[in-house]
Amino acid sequence: MSVHTLVPPALRTRLDSAADLIDALGISFSDQQLEAITAPLEPGVIIAGAGSGKTTVMAARVVWLVGTGAVRPEEVLGLTFTRKAAAELSQRVRNALLRAGVIADRGVDESGEQLIMTYDAFAGRLVAEHGLRLGYEADPTLISGATRYRLASRVVRAAAGPFEFISRLRPATVTDRVLRLDADLQQHLVDVSDLDGHARGLLLGLASAPRNNRGNIYADIKKAIIAAQERLELASLVRLYQDLKRRLGVVEFADQMAIAARLATEVPQVSSAMRDAFRVVLLDEYQDTSAAQAIMLRGLFSGHVASDGRGHPVTAVGDPFQAIYGWRGAAASNIMTFAADFPRVDGRAARRYALTINRRSGRTILNVANELSRPLRAETDSTIAVRAAPSEEGLEGLGLLQAPEGTSSGVVRAATFDTWPEEISWIGDQIAGLRDSGVVSRWADVAVLTRRNADIAPLYAELTIRDVPVEIVGLGGLLYLPEIMDITATLRLIDDVTANPDLIRLLTGPRWRVGPRDLGLLGRRARELAHAAPERGEESGEELSGMSVLSSLEQAVAEVDPTEVVSLLDALDSPGEAAYSPDARDRFARLSAELGWLRRHGEESVLDLTRRVITTLGLDVEVMATPEFARTSRRDQMGAFLDAVAGYVDVDGDASLPGLLGYLQAESEQGAGLEQAVPSDREAVKLLTVHKAKGLEWEAVYLPALMKGVFPSDRVTDNWVLNSSVLPADLRGDAGSIPQLAETSYGALADYKQQLSRQQLLA
Repeated sequence: MSVHTLVPPALRTRLDSAADLIDALGISFSDQQLEAITAPLEPGVIIAGAGSGKTTVMAARVVWLVGTGAVRPEEVLGLTFTRKAAAELSQRVRNALLRAGVIADRGVDESGEQLIMTYDAFAGRLVAEHGLRLGYEADPTLISGATRYRLASRVVRAAAGPFEFISRLRPATVTDRVLRLDADLQQHLVDVSDLDGHARGLLLGLASAPRNNRGNIYADIKKAIIAAQERLELASLVRLYQDLKRRLGVVEFADQMAIAARLATEVPQVSSAMRDAFRVVLLDEYQDTSAAQAIMLRGLFSGHVASDGRGHPVTAVGDPFQAIYGWRGAAASNIMTFAADFPRVDGRAARRYALTINRRSGRTILNVANELSRPLRAETDSTIAVRAAPSEEGLEGLGLLQAPEGTSSGVVRAATFDTWPEEISWIGDQIAGLRDSGVVSRWADVAVLTRRNADIAPLYAELTIRDVPVEIVGLGGLLYLPEIMDITATLRLIDDVTANPDLIRLLTGPRWRVGPRDLGLLGRRARELAHAAPERGEESGEELSGMSVLSSLEQAVAEVDPTEVVSLLDALDSPGEAAYSPDARDRFARLSAELGWLRRHGEESVLDLTRRVITTLGLDVEVMATPEFARTSRRDQMGAFLDAVAGYVDVDGDASLPGLLGYLQAESEQGAGLEQAVPSDREAVKLLTVHKAKGLEWEAVYLPALMKGVFPSDRVTDNWVLNSSVLPADLRGDAGSIPQLAETSYGALADYKQQLSRQQLLA
């Protein structure tokens, strides 16, 4: 995103003091803000607390530098993460320059434009202009979410194998893990061949790890051995996936960033050209940059001596307490070590600036926030003390958030409940009464922020039955609506005959209503067809007990090696002579025929197949005929889901069903496949995850499920020792700032898991 302005030979208005800037913009800046805005033309890092006006400061910084004659507008480069943020910063800069009167608005022109774009777009520009210097195509085709899943799925389906360890996983799961591992490799500039030697060394250490008192290998050691073997097999698929991308001439954002990092560090002419073109660089949300992004930026705009970039005026803006993208390779330590990584001309660490005046929240809200963030603040201070180079400024910038004088206190309420339904009902009652009580004037001033996508559907249902308009922000929450879950469950059954949990969902749902006894008999029949011995006490003529029902179902839905797994779908097609209820036997036959008919259409385009599933399940008629759906926006949700599927196939109609399922799984777990979803202007309560809410504000906010293990979450997904799709910590670009496995022993593994859990709770 660029801001286009026509710059006259001389400035219209010259700024000689901070007072001139305040008068020109009409903004009463705090002393902290003015110090950062008027800082010398040298490297600096602004630790901007939540709601402290960082975008206003960045825009005013550009006005100050242009207004004082330090730089021309076209010599300013601003980088941020999303297109929305780039557009907002562009508009803010343009409006500030015009309002201050330092430039004239004479329409659109190529001269005199500040370049404000995303980090990924900037990397793409480097590759387009200089990629040939390293033998890369100057104009590769960029692929994202949907297309990358399609290509990775093609690799997984065509892989010859044999695979001993990943064969137990579903194709969609393997696809997702291949993409995760490939992205990690690119984001940390690690070659896939490095995984081989690392895994083999790890396996040797694990094989020789001390055993327990009975001479057996500890369970976690076994899991680590399996994960290492899986990573070797995944690495072979990653290599095939990378080869396919090269043959097709396509790149992902992570590939593009890795190439840009190489250009910045290996081709001095590129760095010199960028410094000549951009005399001032602003880096937004620097705490969420990855290792590759940080390497690219250091290579371009920093160096060991002044002639190769040391002291170049780069200002990073961010907050280590707001780092939320660790799962996609971000390294919060980047902002904590910025002062040392981007030194001043004389070699001293860059200066730090603090923005701690929060202009969004009341004093009571900030007091609670400061208290809750105390452990994170202590951890960050400790990390900086170890990692960052000492400077005379010390650790300023990590102060407590404060409200301006005269700010109202705000209200913080806490409520406890015995059950989750009680909590949901209470939230529904509270929100339904907000407008009548005058707390808010618009529904769009209210938000419910969840930690998990899975919590969105029941909250949505609770509000809609009260006729409160609700908007689910993003695909991840949408996937947990009952009708959408039925669609995706059916799609998984078309793709995978061992998708037992999905079949159980359909069988126990309101359409088929099969009871637990009949399900238990079906599970027994599935084991019988798989030639598995019956459980003791489960001979065919015996009545099923409650425990045997659970045992049958648990064994049926367990994810084990496909050569051993039982298939409930096989039993559905051939239920045998067990004593099912007449209704259950009839429903088994009808559902079996329905799924068989759908599987015969499994080669259709995924969009057509999805529409066929919706029609077959009768959901299109149900949505239109249900009065409740007519009163609310529930009908729109089906359309939103179909739009998401259409977005998946918009590049190539040959998109596969396994690829789509992997894509939807990633959206459900991480929201990783699409551009960050943002709320619309529709007059409705906004329902979204806390990660999507960053930078947004509402008059009233509800935070459900604040309980141990959920919010904050204690689920550790980045333990590379047990997760084969995660890059080993000692290979990462930020290895010095994250926990490391000390040795290959049970005690060391347990200690490492504790460190990761502690880090997760602080995130």
